[in-house]
Amino acid sequence: MEKIDSLDQTAHAYGITDLEIEQREAVLQEIAAQQVIRQRMLEDEDRQALKKFSENEDIDYGFHDQYDF
Repeated sequence: MEKIDSLDQTAHAYGITDLEIEQREAVLQEIAAQQVIRQRMLEDEDRQALKKFSENEDIDYGFHDQYDF
């Protein structure tokens, strides 16, 4: 009985070669790293926006009261 390499079995099951599997894994790791970086950038933007926010600028002067009857 002939032994079949596990990479050959994987390639047969997925229809791709071991090099394609390695390339795919590298791409998936790169995408995951980019998502982590993007999330950190969004969190940093939120922190900067909160630092710039002033409660004095968030005053309701009651201009909408003129429409209350």
